[in-house]
Amino acid sequence: METMGAILAAGYGTRLRPLTHHLPKPLVPVAGRPLLAYGLDALAGLGIGTVGINAFHLASALRAGLADRREALHIVEEETLQGTGGGIRGIAAALPRGTLVVINGDALFDFDLAPILARHRARGAMATLVLRAVPADAPFGRVGVDQGGRLHRIAEISGPDADRRTLRIGAYTGIQIVEPALIEAIPPGPCDILRSAYARRIAERAPLYGDFAREDGVWLDVGNPARYLAAHRAFLDGRLPAPHLPPPDEAGRRIAADAEIAADVEIEGEVAVLPGARIGRGARLGRGTFVDRGAAVAPGAALERTVVWPGALARGTLCDTVVLPDAAPEGGR
Repeated sequence: METMGAILAAGYGTRLRPLTHHLPKPLVPVAGRPLLAYGLDALAGLGIGTVGINAFHLASALRAGLADRREALHIVEEETLQGTGGGIRGIAAALPRGTLVVINGDALFDFDLAPILARHRARGAMATLVLRAVPADAPFGRVGVDQGGRLHRIAEISGPDADRRTLRIGAYTGIQIVEPALIEAIPPGPCDILRSAYARRIAERAPLYGDFAREDGVWLDVGNPARYLAAHRAFLDGRLPAPHLPPPDEAGRRIAADAEIAADVEIEGEVAVLPGARIGRGARLGRGTFVDRGAAVAPGAALERTVVWPGALARGTLCDTVVLPDAAPEGGR
């Protein structure tokens, strides 16, 4: 069967407001690219050329925003929000029957999915959840697997043999690999796939697995403005790969050759200034500042850990802030 991709990108992006007032969350710019591009790149790294994407809020903008992608993209617009279960069910219905590598649209990560997909196939798994290692008492450590990786517990859902086994606890990354037999267990209507299809199949002792990403890997949930700012810092300090950005100098500054920067501008540490950006006289760009394409920083402005969107103008003294076009700065704390 063919292996295809699915990205869950529906929803209002409520926690990320006001960044999502005028753009759907998948198109919010992160380090100079739409957020969704990173998930598509991860799927492309597996040789996947067919991807389904569910959409809801400002769904019509997605096609234009992803027009430069080479994949065969199938946008599935939801009239009402369907949750993770209904979302995957709708995407699967729009694609040929086959294996789906599913990624939550707000996840950023640097680990390779190829070995995880290979183990999924070798095990004959019906589904595999990609996990992060966390302490056993971590509040988000809600998935339990045995020594062979077999899934026995998801949150409050336990399989028939869970109490007789010593389980390794992990946190779900929002990445999963699912086969048609798992998708067929998703009930009609909006639902959570873990509490519906997984709950049913775990009770049936189906071959469900959890596979841990490498422990030194980076995983970030771009779920709110504070995490949005943290994602930019991860790109700037090299924790996430950024081949699309200007290469850093010895001080970590990523400055595009055609950016317009006044001679007396002070730039400290890990900062990015992309093509077409303009930095006025006497401005200071502190660590963690990202000035996107065509953005501007007013003369005398002082920025620290601030992201300036394309076409936006940053004025005054700003810290832990996202500056949007034609809008007042919005805090990220």
